[in-house]
Amino acid sequence: MKNDFIHTLKSSVFPKTLISSIMLSVFVAPSILLADSCPPGTLCNPLKTDSFEALIGAILDVIIKLGIPIIVLFLVYTGFTFVTSQGDTKKLDTAKSMFWGTIAGTALIVGAKVILLILQNTITGITK
Repeated sequence: MKNDFIHTLKSSVFPKTLISSIMLSVFVAPSILLADSCPPGTLCNPLKTDSFEALIGAILDVIIKLGIPIIVLFLVYTGFTFVTSQGDTKKLDTAKSMFWGTIAGTALIVGAKVILLILQNTITGITK
């Protein structure tokens, strides 16, 4: 009985929730984040940036805002996989690799902004 409930939960509810959350993040969030307050009949810069560095920074900000909820969902799914492994070493190894992959992805997303700031400061220091 217990295994049937876990199998049903694992095969129906969580994947649908994960897919709908990702779809919501991909299609709705950009329209909210990039909403323009330009008056009708005028041509405005949709990127709202003046330099390449500012454009990259804006893109990274959007990626971070979209990536954080996805990271949280993957951490929850990884925890769910740890719990449902029930001591099976193969499933436990899969859950561990998923956890470390999620941590590496998080470091990459957050680290990209840090790398951009370091490069901007270095280029500004060289050109002065």
